[in-house]
Amino acid sequence: MSELRKFIVVGLSATCLLSLWILSNTTSLVSQLQTQQAQDNVDILYQPFPEGRNICTIDGLNKGRWVHQDIGLESHSIDGINSFAGYHCNWDFPHRCYRRTEPHTEFNRNYNWQPSECTLLPFEPRKLSKHLSQNPLLLVGDSITQLMYESMWCLTGQDLTAQGKDTGLSGGDKEMWVSQLVHRDLANEEDAVTVGFIRSDYLVKLDDFSLVKPNEGQGYQIGVGSNFPWVHAISRFKYIMINTGPHWHPDLKWGPNKDRKELLKAYKKGMTQVMNYLKKNLRADQKVWVRSSPYGHAKCSQYTAPSTIPVKPTGKKGEYEWDMLEKFDIVWKNMIDKEKDERFMFFNVSMANLRGDAHSQPDHDCLHTCLPGPVDDWNKFLFHEISKLVIQ
Repeated sequence: MSELRKFIVVGLSATCLLSLWILSNTTSLVSQLQTQQAQDNVDILYQPFPEGRNICTIDGLNKGRWVHQDIGLESHSIDGINSFAGYHCNWDFPHRCYRRTEPHTEFNRNYNWQPSECTLLPFEPRKLSKHLSQNPLLLVGDSITQLMYESMWCLTGQDLTAQGKDTGLSGGDKEMWVSQLVHRDLANEEDAVTVGFIRSDYLVKLDDFSLVKPNEGQGYQIGVGSNFPWVHAISRFKYIMINTGPHWHPDLKWGPNKDRKELLKAYKKGMTQVMNYLKKNLRADQKVWVRSSPYGHAKCSQYTAPSTIPVKPTGKKGEYEWDMLEKFDIVWKNMIDKEKDERFMFFNVSMANLRGDAHSQPDHDCLHTCLPGPVDDWNKFLFHEISKLVIQ
């Protein structure tokens, strides 16, 4: 009997030890799985803020200077500039200046913006591409915004490619065209869009300041351009950047005097409509940046390097109401400050006002700038701002 008790005690002890071992290893395995799952759920843009560094705000970013980058003689070719700028784009577009045949002028434009009072998070284009594949970006505006889209394509072209399928981004409007990029990982998905651009020079119909809807026409326009519908598409995007300004001019549509006072009043009315619509229709997790409008520089061939102090337009003939662009910026900045709505932020790129030397066709086009050029820095600023949202 004592032998039987001894056998039972030993058996029970062994069973208990085995159970404890299984439980311990199961707990460890669960812990490992939870840790791995947590790591998998961390956004690719997440990084600890650099210790002891003052991380730039969007206004702080604009305090600094343009620093010339010596690209080296071996880079004086299209492929060399692509490599130096981190570009992955092999097609032509109007403001890709270094495809011209004047290397003595075109290959000396390479300046990077360096903030003087804060730290800019290092630009990581492949991580940005991956993040945007899960959190898409929509750019809406005129040809300056299109330039930002083209810059984004060049910078992220290692992973983003043209989306050739009809993804429905036009809302069924048969007259409009859209530009769209898709991450190569999503290229087989029918309606996938990673970065989209919709050309809308005014954001509203100038006839009545209503938001343009698909298939109802672009309405009255001042000069040449496109004013396509865009608000139908916003629900598909996590991030939205909008801008309008350079196409707004004095017109009898605003009043009998055809002056700047009437123009500013009309602009305020139109942008109030946009703000009210977005406030009502945006989700809590969406983010809208309203980009500022850098002005042009009259007779821009006179500039051979960045200025240290902005040379502001004066309103003279040939400056296309560029003097109004800062006033338009203030309209948006005041609305955003007043609302105190975390979904809206003013995206200040006024550092570009120092780049009279960067315009793409001196004395013929003194508003648009070359690529590579200041607009690349705008996209790097956007990476910085998106990264801050992820980290915070």
